Amino acid sequence: MFLRIFIDEVNRGLDRVYQGLDDEGNRVLVGRGPLAPAAYLVLQEVNTSAVSGAEDIADLVLKNDDAVIVVENYFTSDGHGHNYGGYLTYSQLDGRQGAVVLLCHDQNSSLQTDGWEYASVVTYGGLLDRLRLAIDSDRRYQQKHPEPYSFIDQMHRKFVKGRGPVEDHQVLDFVIAMCATGEARRYGELPHTSAAESFANDVAEQARERFGEGREMLGRVKVRLRNFSAQHLEGQLNATLGDGFVSKVSATYAGTYQWTVNFELPDDGEKFGEARLQLKFGPSAWFANEKDPHWKRTVDPEVADYSRLFLTRAKTKEVRQSEVTLQEVLDGLAPSDRRLHDEIVQLLSDSD
Repeated sequence: MFLRIFIDEVNRGLDRVYQGLDDEGNRVLVGRGPLAPAAYLVLQEVNTSAVSGAEDIADLVLKNDDAVIVVENYFTSDGHGHNYGGYLTYSQLDGRQGAVVLLCHDQNSSLQTDGWEYASVVTYGGLLDRLRLAIDSDRRYQQKHPEPYSFIDQMHRKFVKGRGPVEDHQVLDFVIAMCATGEARRYGELPHTSAAESFANDVAEQARERFGEGREMLGRVKVRLRNFSAQHLEGQLNATLGDGFVSKVSATYAGTYQWTVNFELPDDGEKFGEARLQLKFGPSAWFANEKDPHWKRTVDPEVADYSRLFLTRAKTKEVRQSEVTLQEVLDGLAPSDRRLHDEIVQLLSDSD
């Protein structure tokens, strides 16, 4: 999987035409096709120089009978004195399809000179982001292969998280917020380490208060949602689906599962370990949707909105996002509000 991702990233970085050399050493534009994601022998520290006695060591060389990929691995996209033409010529020996790659932490196009502007640039982050996404789409991988998953996760945190324009934008938002709230003075305090420690202590104290307030608020949501479900939603569902279809409403789970309201339904033969129909919110909804491998049909984390309720059905191992918000539950749902009724009926209808 990683090799396929790497070859795909190399192909994305190479233009349809790129810089080659003719028999006299002059640069010309040479057409090329994409490299195939086949098996490659991987070599390290390979001398690419054709000049006797001279050395120009490439960090990695991938080769098979059809293609050779010469890789310069450096913290930024800089050939830093290596001979691009020599790398390219080496990659094309014996009529093979050749490519030269700059593998790096960050791309800085201004450093790509002396032919390196024609190299394919592949970043650690680009590779690891795609690899992490691929293995996270298979919920069984983490359970079956915990050690390599942990290694990939650590690499992802080191080279991807906290990097890039999105994260830079978030940091910029933080600085702007510091200015808007009168906390920007801290940036001028010396020593910087003491200023940072003082700020961290102040934030930690507020975080402890907010964390406790958050648990208390989640408890109020749970009580109000359970009461609405028992007093109104159960009757709505039984009126539509048959008297006694919902036999009981409860909210007795603990731990990560405690922010859940359970609906006991007729036995459908599914032995799942949780109630056959549930309303989840907050941490319980997040865990079911993004971490619990038992749920197979979930909401894309990119669009999941945890300010809303979530519905689950054990029979189909499905999680759906509701239109109803936690704020609406706190404010009090009207007895005539049938949105949850309609969403549950739709979930049951779609699943059967």
